[in-house]
Amino acid sequence: MSRYVTKGSLLDDEAYRRGTSVYLADRVIPMLPFQLSNDLCSLNHDEDRYAMSCVMDVSPDGKVKTELVTPSIVRVARRCNYPEINKAFHEGIMPEDLSHFMPMLQDLKECADALRADRTRRGALDFDFPEYKVILDEEGTPLRIEKRIRSDAEKMIEDAMIAANEAVARFLEKTGHTSIYRVHEHPDEEKLNSLKRLIAIMGLDLSIPKDPEPKDIQKLLETVKGEDIEAVVQVMTLRSLPQACYSTENAGHFGIASECYTHFTSPIRRYPDLMVHRLIRQAISEGLSKAELKKQTEFLLRAADHCSETEQNATDTERDVDDLKMTEYMVPFVGEPFDAHVTGITRFGVFVGLDNGVEGLVHIDSMDDDEYIYQEDTMTLKGRFSGTTYSMGMPVRVTLVKADKERREVDFIMGEIHSPLNLEKKTRASARSKSHSKKKMKKGKK
Repeated sequence: MSRYVTKGSLLDDEAYRRGTSVYLADRVIPMLPFQLSNDLCSLNHDEDRYAMSCVMDVSPDGKVKTELVTPSIVRVARRCNYPEINKAFHEGIMPEDLSHFMPMLQDLKECADALRADRTRRGALDFDFPEYKVILDEEGTPLRIEKRIRSDAEKMIEDAMIAANEAVARFLEKTGHTSIYRVHEHPDEEKLNSLKRLIAIMGLDLSIPKDPEPKDIQKLLETVKGEDIEAVVQVMTLRSLPQACYSTENAGHFGIASECYTHFTSPIRRYPDLMVHRLIRQAISEGLSKAELKKQTEFLLRAADHCSETEQNATDTERDVDDLKMTEYMVPFVGEPFDAHVTGITRFGVFVGLDNGVEGLVHIDSMDDDEYIYQEDTMTLKGRFSGTTYSMGMPVRVTLVKADKERREVDFIMGEIHSPLNLEKKTRASARSKSHSKKKMKKGKK
């Protein structure tokens, strides 16, 4: 990619401005033109492509013994996709032209398993959240929501990419010059205290030190694995961690339990990876004067902040569009009951999540079977007269009363509503509650 997108060109300037490709529910906004990303720089079948390769010798216990980072030319003998590789691994069913490559793919899988096991021993965190994709028709109308779990084939490629990113980061650090790193710092103390409080409330026999290592957080996630509270604890744990970002200072990567990490594997869709490719080429074949190195360092400092910002903007936009399409998908289901689980408790209501990934709020004013009081010390809502208590992670039955596309908001009420009149009353109560909550928030801001 760095051979085609030269530094300082108009193409480079636009790629820098965008910082990253953006993947929306109905379209992709690429960082680079499709002529490059889908053709000249894409690994097409039986065509030579300029590349930057990371060649590693990995031991059976997952340790990288030797590594070589070098420009290369790659010719793909056969393009594969995840479904067919998974089918070959698990069912032994494959196209005839794939069978020749299966010994190599089995070796790669064993290598990836070893790399992952070593990373786990270091304390790497695995938030194996399901992904939810809204499937749209040609006009952009949501048809369904599909739940995706990472497959073995996807994990295999991910493990190889992480190992390559680490190897390249070590290579760049050894040059002694300013480089671009992907850093993920230790948990924020205040947010960590909230996580500790949740652990205590849920009665988990586990303590997290003031300055935890990745293994401490990993132990927490392993403790709740398979339990009803697993999803809630995972979300709260993730919220206690800072956002990963780009930096010229190597501060390590807490989530991967890595001392040195960067982004190298996706120069087509991430500008930091493109910068890393240029730094590699520069370290291998080009020398810079002190003045040039100083100028480059100043640029990398700005670029790290800029790329962190464009990445966050892209993430926010992708999330907003997903929320919009999920809300739009739910519109026809107003009045329908759903199984859900509690994902959050506040003074103004209960947040719930459905199995299809949709989340919404049960406003406290719609919970008219009792007077519910927020218990801050236990993070629960408790009925004053009945003692009925809503807590994090508990399963509930809810009815959808509103799906507002403009606000990207979904509202539920507890239980099932069998009468249209009752549904209308509950909907009005929910709307009043929201209006009241907003007025209180505005007063607080003043």
